[in-house]
Amino acid sequence: MNQNSAIVPFYGLYGDAFVDNDPGFVHIEDIATRSSGLDWKIKPHRHARLFQVLCIFDSELDIVLQDSTHALRGSWIVTLPMGAIHGFSFQPGSRGFVLSIMDTVLSDELGQGPARSGRNLFRFPQLIEFDSEAPTSRSFLNSIERIRAEFRHQYTERHLALAMLSRLALLDLDRQLQQHHFGSISGRHDMEVLGRFRALLEQHYSDHWPVSQYAERLHMSTSTLGRLCRRILNRSPKRLIDERLVNEARRRLMYTRQPLAEISYTLGFKDYAYFSRFFKHHEGITAGIYRKRSEATTPPDGSI
Repeated sequence: MNQNSAIVPFYGLYGDAFVDNDPGFVHIEDIATRSSGLDWKIKPHRHARLFQVLCIFDSELDIVLQDSTHALRGSWIVTLPMGAIHGFSFQPGSRGFVLSIMDTVLSDELGQGPARSGRNLFRFPQLIEFDSEAPTSRSFLNSIERIRAEFRHQYTERHLALAMLSRLALLDLDRQLQQHHFGSISGRHDMEVLGRFRALLEQHYSDHWPVSQYAERLHMSTSTLGRLCRRILNRSPKRLIDERLVNEARRRLMYTRQPLAEISYTLGFKDYAYFSRFFKHHEGITAGIYRKRSEATTPPDGSI
């Protein structure tokens, strides 16, 4: 990755401070919503915890991905894993949308590792030419429309529907990706290693592995892993490990009725008191208070 990547900013949604309190965060908006007021140009940036899908229809798009540039014409889908540098220059009036998904929503997919046929979708950017007549394309757009409907109508248990519909949409992209071959994106090796680290993290976060154990499994030194994570995600490996534990705790506090002690045990904490201190250190409030506040807006449903 280019050494200038150090100055590429991190955002939640472009231009916004990142709010990562909701482990079930899913967002969708039309390209024009954000881009039309910015002269249809989105400067290079990246997201530490959002996986994004950009879809553009019958238009022109100049895109920066990692260290390479691409001029796309027609209808395209661009997938953007966490940490991938990207910027866009749209043709005025472009039609399309951007789907943003919190990494926690995709925790199962991220943790399935090299055995998963669609692993490339989550490890480095992909350019997929959109064929509107393909069955997978129609299924993908149907899932997108259902995601929009969830936001329009404020249905109950929306977080569950959004998570499942997002995964279904990405499965359709997976299937399209397996049927086509596209040019590679520079910076692929670093994204591949980061993807392997995330897969290991999903499998072992509750085992409380130290950073050195992850580095050993990745056949690299702890310092090399640290530099990679800081360069791409602006986070240390230890912070990523802690964030994964905190996010799983949030998810269970918000969306289940598990007792606090049981959540502590599920997350691999042998001492409930230590879990309590760990959660309060990261959230600023106790787990019990966090649950009470979340219940005011998101009643738990007993499942994840």
